[in-house]
Amino acid sequence: MLVFVGLITSVRGQFMSRQFEFNFGSASTRRSFLAGTVSLAAGALITSSADADPPQPEIKPLSAASKVKFKKHVINEASDFEAACSAGLSGNGHIDIVSGDTWYEAPNWTPHKFREIGVWGRSATESGYRASFADIPVDVNGDGKLDIVSSDYASGEIFWHENVGNTTDLWPKHLIARPGSAETTVLAPILGRSKFCILPNVAGVVVWYELRTAAAKPEWVEHVVGKEGAGHGVGWGDVNGDGKTDIICPNGWYEQVDALNDKWIWHPEFRSILGACSIGMPVLDVDGDGKNDIIIGAGHNYGISWLQQTPGGATKWTEHVIDNTWSQPHAVQLADLEHNRHPVILTGKRYKAHDHDPGALEPLVVCYYKYDRASAKWTKYIIDEGTHAGTGLQLWTGNIVSKNRVDILAPGKSGLYLFENLG
Repeated sequence: MLVFVGLITSVRGQFMSRQFEFNFGSASTRRSFLAGTVSLAAGALITSSADADPPQPEIKPLSAASKVKFKKHVINEASDFEAACSAGLSGNGHIDIVSGDTWYEAPNWTPHKFREIGVWGRSATESGYRASFADIPVDVNGDGKLDIVSSDYASGEIFWHENVGNTTDLWPKHLIARPGSAETTVLAPILGRSKFCILPNVAGVVVWYELRTAAAKPEWVEHVVGKEGAGHGVGWGDVNGDGKTDIICPNGWYEQVDALNDKWIWHPEFRSILGACSIGMPVLDVDGDGKNDIIIGAGHNYGISWLQQTPGGATKWTEHVIDNTWSQPHAVQLADLEHNRHPVILTGKRYKAHDHDPGALEPLVVCYYKYDRASAKWTKYIIDEGTHAGTGLQLWTGNIVSKNRVDILAPGKSGLYLFENLG
């Protein structure tokens, strides 16, 4: 582990290997994906085969209107930024919204441009990408104001913009690290919920960053976990029930031993049939057997599934498809939308992830899934469908408008939308 003030370079963590018995699921349903050949200047995205066969057999859960009532707010229908977050920036007691180069002041969502965000990969035939693949609020320099941490795929950079207060000046940009191209970057309680840690989905290595000291010259620490799990998709959660946050990968998981000192155990126990996986891949005891399972979306193809951790001395996993009737659930997370302390699986269709992914132009949806243990069946609850609202690289949840309920912020290339939870 190496410590730097400001810019991070590189460090190699320690890991151990341990063998377990595992179950890969049905090979006949595994879908392939192709590595893109975009130039380094535009990033090297992993893309799905445009002529992939439709999923067979069709697996479709029960479907119903959302049990929770939501009020839809169109924040900016013209926005094409795929990341967003909420943060109290104005000091007026309301929670504001941040997406791309603009923050929107509540309660009327007045736009304020605060930084420059470029575009890459755009042409007459390609929608391209905005150079901000994540928006995360944190007081990086300890001055009492929330700053914004972001990452960009093309440059391979993680950076933060410094909140200069209630002025019209643009916020200064500061580099944190260049770990390589990352699909997005998520908050992860790797050291517990009192420590700020971020987990980027870097293509070539599993790595995370700790904000050890919030000061005028912030102290960031880079922790390299390993390369075995690197790929499209990342998540976190307590897989083995030991109270520590583990890291989920497309082809296995890293068991945390001592994250602060870079000690992890790699478990190559599964490989999802979905190919390029979602960000995140949340952990949840789906069937109530006391063992935590894993939820996975197909980032660039059809399907969302769950990996069931089956009983036994050795860890075994069986993958079950929940729904394969729509494509590109690129962002997946748990959220207590029903306000009963039982989280549901929140996701939605990412609009034009690669323009040509299977099902790319099919209707958009924002929805959640819930498992009924008595009947052993899933139900898909529709929050919004067939409009311009979908998802991008992030879904953000929190008390944005509602004081006691979880609202949803859905950014994407088709606009920026807020779903106010009315209960």
